Amino acid sequence: MYKKVLGLLSVLLILSMILVACGPKDSVKDVELDGTTISFWHVYGEGDPRNEAITAIVADFNATNEFGITVEALDQGRYGDVEDKVNAGIQSGDLPNVVQAYTSALNNWDTVSMVADLEPYVLDKGYGLTQEEYDDIYPSVLDLGVTQDGRRLSWVLSQSANVLVYNYTWARELGFDAAPTSPAELKEQLCAAAAANGDGTGGIVWAPTTGNITTMVHAFGGDYLNDAGDAYDFATDEIKEAVLYIHELRDAGCTFETESYPNPEQATRKALVTMSSTSGLKYYGYAFADAENDDEWGFFGAPGPDGMVGVDSYTQAVGVMKSNPEQEAASWLFVKYLTSAANQATWIEGSGYFPTHFSTEGMLDTYLADNPIYAAGYATVAQLGQGEPETFTAWNSVRRALEDAAAELYTADGAAEVDAILDALNETAAELVAELDD
Repeated sequence: MYKKVLGLLSVLLILSMILVACGPKDSVKDVELDGTTISFWHVYGEGDPRNEAITAIVADFNATNEFGITVEALDQGRYGDVEDKVNAGIQSGDLPNVVQAYTSALNNWDTVSMVADLEPYVLDKGYGLTQEEYDDIYPSVLDLGVTQDGRRLSWVLSQSANVLVYNYTWARELGFDAAPTSPAELKEQLCAAAAANGDGTGGIVWAPTTGNITTMVHAFGGDYLNDAGDAYDFATDEIKEAVLYIHELRDAGCTFETESYPNPEQATRKALVTMSSTSGLKYYGYAFADAENDDEWGFFGAPGPDGMVGVDSYTQAVGVMKSNPEQEAASWLFVKYLTSAANQATWIEGSGYFPTHFSTEGMLDTYLADNPIYAAGYATVAQLGQGEPETFTAWNSVRRALEDAAAELYTADGAAEVDAILDALNETAAELVAELDD
């Protein structure tokens, strides 16, 4: 699909030149917005509580904004569906004004000059963010979606993360008073649970996915970019150390695999630890209820050496497609409203995601009290998460290559084979960046 989109460059040359000329003015107040209608494509379907939450925020904006702007919110399926529809819309002209998408997808559309730069709007003296609002955003997410030349292609709505899910009650029965805080403690607890079951289960369910391996890599201080930030580098000591630690658990008989999501294994004491996105934690609740298990459970970040903690953070982001000054300005004002601290609190309560503003926590007292598992992991996920390196258009393709490599790395026999797999992954990543980003 990337090749198809990038192959449209010649067809879109005239269009992109016209759109570039329609960039934001010095101030939003210079643009007449009354009567402007914009479309918002998102990924939350009918019957999903997140659809209800986001629809309510849109309705409030339409009823209360002082500019006379109307937003039409449309569910367009999953992220992949949205990406396909935007790719088709680049040819047909049927495009949204605001779109929920992965940062890498927005980077891809930016290669054909289809994405508006939000930075001038963010800094606009009349309708941008105040210094207080700007400082309220977590530093860990503030620069996500910013290109290497300083353009801002996306704005973060909320976040979730890949974490370790833990059975506190069973751990206490095994003799452990708290969740592990180091790799050695994690191994000790996992192997104690495996020994207690004695049938190959009991430790951690290891699924060799990009999210899981990235969580462990972050715990060991690793990243996927080189020091200059201009290329991917998977053949680092930190990444190798994380992989060999997983081998250590595997070789000790303290990991096992499942054919599907490990929620039932967690709820039936077949696994002391599993790994999941925080957005899927409600399904763990269902699994414990189905198993009629009232064990205390929760989640934490992967423990690494020297007190490091790993969490692979995902963001729910929106971008603005280029159109005309009125619609782009209206789109920014809606994005600003949608992602404000107060509306984010409403969104969090309806979605179960985590915020990106410091002040949002103070608006969630009731929700935190009613959702102790969410509350227990709030600090780890909300402020500690390390995002994936989506700077390059190629990241989605590189991510798929990493997923394939993760399976190979799990079954690799020794450090030499790990080195070979990581070197091959580096070559693949370099080829993909050369193909899709140059």
